[in-house]
Amino acid sequence: MVSKGIKKLSCGVLFLAVIALNAFAQRLVDRVVASVNGEPILESDVKLGELFYGTKDRKQVIDKLIDTYLIAQFLESKGGQVPQEYINKALSDIAKANNTDLEGLAKELAKEDLTIEDLKRFLEKEILATQGLSFYLSKEIKVSQLDVELEKLKKGQVKLKRDIDLLVLNRKDGEKVIKLMEQKKTLSEIAKALSTNVESISVEKGDLVEPLDKEVWKASVGSLVVAEDDQHIYLAQIKDQRETYSGESEEELRQQIFAKKLDEKREELIRNLKKKSFVKILPDAYSIGS
Repeated sequence: MVSKGIKKLSCGVLFLAVIALNAFAQRLVDRVVASVNGEPILESDVKLGELFYGTKDRKQVIDKLIDTYLIAQFLESKGGQVPQEYINKALSDIAKANNTDLEGLAKELAKEDLTIEDLKRFLEKEILATQGLSFYLSKEIKVSQLDVELEKLKKGQVKLKRDIDLLVLNRKDGEKVIKLMEQKKTLSEIAKALSTNVESISVEKGDLVEPLDKEVWKASVGSLVVAEDDQHIYLAQIKDQRETYSGESEEELRQQIFAKKLDEKREELIRNLKKKSFVKILPDAYSIGS
């Protein structure tokens, strides 16, 4: 049931909790401005929507409300509902955020011919259409490890590294090095014979001197490569190759991918619902109520 899942979801979408209930210049007449499958959208919903969505663009608000009603009706047909205690908690949070209590919130709403019941009705639809939909669709949305890896590549923050054992020798020891290699000595044995040490390092392309860098990245893992420049001979054993990621954590990426897939599913659902629904917008709906 959607109602059970909603109880576990945060109240993060309640933008009204941080918006002061300002006084508006005009009085509100609670007229019908639109309907979705016969269910009216009222002027009070539009006024609350302006606060909630943070815009005075009536067309934008009404269009959002239509989408909200379509989704809410769909979820209600599946048995979805918002528990009353959840709505009460949301109201309490809104009041606290505006440094008042429910009585004070009711007085502020009354200045605009709005009531607590108007706000409850608005919140019920909004919570069901957002958090309720998220819970409902989460059963269909999967984020695979492949999705995460592709997202890393899209963000361009994946780097390839190779782990190598490196031995840097003086060119004057060239003949000794050749003889030791012909004897199939290991890097450690060569280092010991020439009184030096093997260094284990992780490198990206371009980290090494050019002759060595070219050989290290051209060879396969497990290979021993030799390179030289004017002063040195380089022996490198390529032990491993791995990818590193410098951006967000995998959990953050999963949340981003989930949100994107959720938006896509939501838009698809709205398109399908609109094809099967009767939506009516009154001719003067986009004009200011008086």
